[in-house]
Amino acid sequence: MKSPDQPPVLIVGAGPVGQLAALLLSCHGIPSLLVDKRLATLTAPKAHAVNPRTLEICDAIGVSAQRLRALGADANDGGDVRFVGTLSGPDFGSLPYERQDEGALQDTPFPLSNIPQPRLEEELINAIAGDVNIQFQRGVECTHLVNEGDRVVAELKNVQTGTAETRMFDYAIATDGAGSSIRNSLGIAMQGPEALQDFLMLHFTVDLRRFTQGRRGVLYFLFDPAVRGTLIAYDQASTWVLMHPWNPQSEQLDDYDDERCRAALARAVGEPVPEAILENISPWSMSAQIAEKYQSERIFIAGDAAHRFPPAGGLGLNTGAGDVQNLTWKLAAVLQGRAGSALLDTYETERRPVACINSEQSLTNTAKL
Repeated sequence: MKSPDQPPVLIVGAGPVGQLAALLLSCHGIPSLLVDKRLATLTAPKAHAVNPRTLEICDAIGVSAQRLRALGADANDGGDVRFVGTLSGPDFGSLPYERQDEGALQDTPFPLSNIPQPRLEEELINAIAGDVNIQFQRGVECTHLVNEGDRVVAELKNVQTGTAETRMFDYAIATDGAGSSIRNSLGIAMQGPEALQDFLMLHFTVDLRRFTQGRRGVLYFLFDPAVRGTLIAYDQASTWVLMHPWNPQSEQLDDYDDERCRAALARAVGEPVPEAILENISPWSMSAQIAEKYQSERIFIAGDAAHRFPPAGGLGLNTGAGDVQNLTWKLAAVLQGRAGSALLDTYETERRPVACINSEQSLTNTAKL
C-alpha cells in the first residue's frame, strides 16, 4: 500500500463526483491524488437536486447532510414545478417536484434538497482540506493516462507554468465531465443521441420573489408564445438561471451580450428587471448518452464521463454519487488484499444498468413535459 505521499489512486476531475470519490476512498483508508485543471470552483449553479441517497452518502463520510440541507432552498420554495405564461403572467398549474415533506422521513432521514452545486462543492472541499489521505491539486491537467501492466502511468501538467511530470498509480478514476478527455483518449464510445436540444444557461443574481408570491417553485416552464425556455430558482431571493434554447449552427455565443441576455430575462419574467446582474453564460447540449463500457483495465470512468442525461428529474449528479460509492469500496478491498481484482469487474455490471434506467426515466420525464 502506498503512503499518502505516494497515493495508489489518481482521480481526474474535481467536481462533486470526483470529490466524493476521494472522500469515500479515504473513509476506507485509501490515499488518493485529486487533480483538476480549473484554478477555482465554477460559480455557475449547474446541478441542484441532491437526492436522499446522495445526502446519505455525504453524511456517512462526515459531510453533514443536515448542514447541506440548511444550505439549500426551503422546501416551501423548492417543492413544486410550475407551468406559467411568464413568471409574472398566468399560472396554468403545478406538480410536486419530489417529496420533501415530513412524511418522507419515514423512508429517509434526509429528503431531497435543492442545493446549488457550488455550495455542495464548497462543503466537500472543506472536508477534503482536512483529510490527510487526500492530495488535492488545482491547475493540474492530466494530459496523458495509459495502462502499463500492473500500473497506470499519468502525465500531469501545471496549467500555469506548463511544467509536466510523469507519475505512477495502481488505479485511476476519470470524473472529468461530459466531454471527458480521458474517456475519449481510451477510445470509449458514447451510445445514444448526442444533442437532443441546445441551450444557453443564463445565470443571474436577482431577487424575483415579488413575482412568485403564493406560487413558489424550483422550476418555471414558460409557455407564452413570445418566450422560450425555463426559469430555475436555485434561491428565490438571489440565484436564478434561464435555460434559453439556441442554435449553435446559426448563432454565435458572442451575439449574447449583457443587453441581449437581460432582454431574454425580461421576456421570461414579463417585465424588465433592471437590478438583475448577469453572472455566467454558457452553452450546453441536452444528451442521453451512456458509455459503452466503464473500465479500461485499471482506469475507470464515473459520473458525467460515463453518462449524460436530460435534466428532467435531476438524476445526473446523483447517479454519479452512486457510481463512486460502488467503485471505491471495491478498490479499497482489492488494494488492501481483501478481494481479487475480479471484484472490480462488478462496477460496470452493477452501475451501467442503473445509468440505462435513469436515462430512460429522464427521457420519459422530458417527453411528458
